[in-house]
Amino acid sequence: MLLAGSTAFLFGRSLLIWGFLGYIIGWPVFIGLAFLGIKVKTWQRRVAWANSLNERANNFRDEVEKMTVPKEYKDFNTVDDLMKQLDNK
Repeated sequence: MLLAGSTAFLFGRSLLIWGFLGYIIGWPVFIGLAFLGIKVKTWQRRVAWANSLNERANNFRDEVEKMTVPKEYKDFNTVDDLMKQLDNK
C-alpha cells in the first residue's frame, strides 16, 4: 500500500485512490500505474507551487530583515566595523 502510494505520487496520481487500490488489489496496481504513465501537468503545478512558496519565503525574510535592522546602521563585515558604528552613537 505504501509502495503503491509512493509510486502514485511520483507518477503524479492520487495517493489516496492508488494507495487504496494497492491495499485492495495488491501488486497489479503497478501495472495500471505503468500503463497510465506520468502526469506532466501535475508535476508542472507542483514545481510552480514550490517556486511560489520559495519566492514568498524570500520576500518574508527580506521584510523581517528590514524591520529588525535599524536604518542608521550601515553594513558591516567585521566586529570592529560594528563597534566603530556603535561608538559614534
